[in-house]
Amino acid sequence: MGMLEARIRILTNNTDTPILSPQQVVSCSEYSQGCDGGFPYLIGKYVQDFGLVDESCYPYIGKDSPCGLPQNCGRIYTAEYSYVGGFYGGCSEMAMMLELVKNGPMGVAFEVYPDFMHYKEGIYHHTGLGDAFNPFELTNHAVLLVGYGRCHMTGQKYWIVKNSWSTNWGEDGYFRIRRGSDECSVESIAVAANPIPKL
Repeated sequence: MGMLEARIRILTNNTDTPILSPQQVVSCSEYSQGCDGGFPYLIGKYVQDFGLVDESCYPYIGKDSPCGLPQNCGRIYTAEYSYVGGFYGGCSEMAMMLELVKNGPMGVAFEVYPDFMHYKEGIYHHTGLGDAFNPFELTNHAVLLVGYGRCHMTGQKYWIVKNSWSTNWGEDGYFRIRRGSDECSVESIAVAANPIPKL
């Protein structure tokens, strides 16, 4: 949702500032898994097929519930959505940077490990020991990539990411994570979508 909200603001020069309904995806999307879902590509598919309504039309309750979506709400759709890099496995740091500069924020997913829960500030990287090797790139949390930078003290490259755990968490609701090394698979399945204004 955050990607579409940001990109609509960019496309309309900030004249349209929607707040879209995450509860609609949780309760109504048959492509996702309710509160256990959050895969950006499946959310993009749902928005293309069914559209998203405003938060005011279908307020967030933060739990799984039967779909009670009113039919008289305006909807925002996407013209297209795709993996950054063109295909699953084609994502890269450079492709993400180009997409961000050209079109704005994008959805990314990464693997949340227990040490991430204690993040307060700085450039995050997973510090756990003894994690078993897995050839698949595991992800379990979807977030919004909004920028990138480099630490002026150490030279460490990082992404700037908006989390969904309130402004009391992390750096006012955001966090920085290592860039260029696919930290926690954050560079594995970035997704971009082109929104269509409300019908």
